[in-house]
Amino acid sequence: MRRIALAVLLLGSPSAVAQAPTPDLDQQLALLLAWFPGEWDKHEQHWQQATVEKREEPIERIHHVFVPVSVPAVGEHVFFVRQTLDDDPSRVYRQRLYAFSKNETRGAIQLTIHSFKDEAKYAGAWREPALLDGLSMDALESRPGCAVYLTLQVDHFEGSMDADACRFHSQRLGKTIIVNDTLRLSPDELWISDVAKDAEGNPVFGNRDGIPHKNRKVRYFEGWAAIKRGGKDAPADSKDWIGMRGIVMHNEGDRVQVLDAEGKPVGYTIELARLTYQNTTTPILKFGVIDDATGKTIAYTWNEPDGTRLGINLGWFQAGVAQRKERVHFGW
Repeated sequence: MRRIALAVLLLGSPSAVAQAPTPDLDQQLALLLAWFPGEWDKHEQHWQQATVEKREEPIERIHHVFVPVSVPAVGEHVFFVRQTLDDDPSRVYRQRLYAFSKNETRGAIQLTIHSFKDEAKYAGAWREPALLDGLSMDALESRPGCAVYLTLQVDHFEGSMDADACRFHSQRLGKTIIVNDTLRLSPDELWISDVAKDAEGNPVFGNRDGIPHKNRKVRYFEGWAAIKRGGKDAPADSKDWIGMRGIVMHNEGDRVQVLDAEGKPVGYTIELARLTYQNTTTPILKFGVIDDATGKTIAYTWNEPDGTRLGINLGWFQAGVAQRKERVHFGW
């Protein structure tokens, strides 16, 4: 279905799929710029390795934010990139500027990656793009040979660096590092595989087992939660409820602790996660209630993975969420 949808988008008719010419670079760039913005997360891949496969060292969980920004000195199509670890917004491990442009010579879309000389100065630019006003190339660094070249493959983009061209001297390690990156981008998935080695070929970091980081574009939901005062032991006829409104959470393993009017935890957390369980190959969108004392899910409901509304009613605990109507892929 995605192949047909892509052909309709570019060519206007499903019957044109078999004879479809390769879209020109302007069309490819327009498509990439439509797919790329948003937040992405690889919660399920981490969950599968940690919970189902029980790996001692599961792949780390990374959350990506790609926000379009205006930085004329860098290019026409620029994104502020913020990447954090372990579902913790405070654990920022990378901030970059990505610039996309057409490379007519290669017949590809070129991604040029710029790092900040002073990351702290621009740390809030993902929410306040005005911090980048007047930014010049003097404030940035980019390494020769480290561009990524992307081409459209019917229903997704594939990208890679020139083999072993991205090399630089690491002051921390005291040696030359060689990086090779590959990417795969579709409307709802972003696979990243980055591998680094030293000049002797010894691995330094990256996907040594050949498994890419499989991220999905998140969808944000808004909702509420309510619990009877006294929790599950409250009388059945009690009308004394503690409520929390204005909840915002995404569908890729996001958790929100339920608080009372004074901002104190009531002892339960709600979770929204797209998962595929061990004994089935059918993905679901799970909406669960977690007991903070034990860390265990005490109840959950589910919907289709692309569902837009979920709710749960335990009598003494109730909650519901619905997909945002605007800015679905951003949390602010």
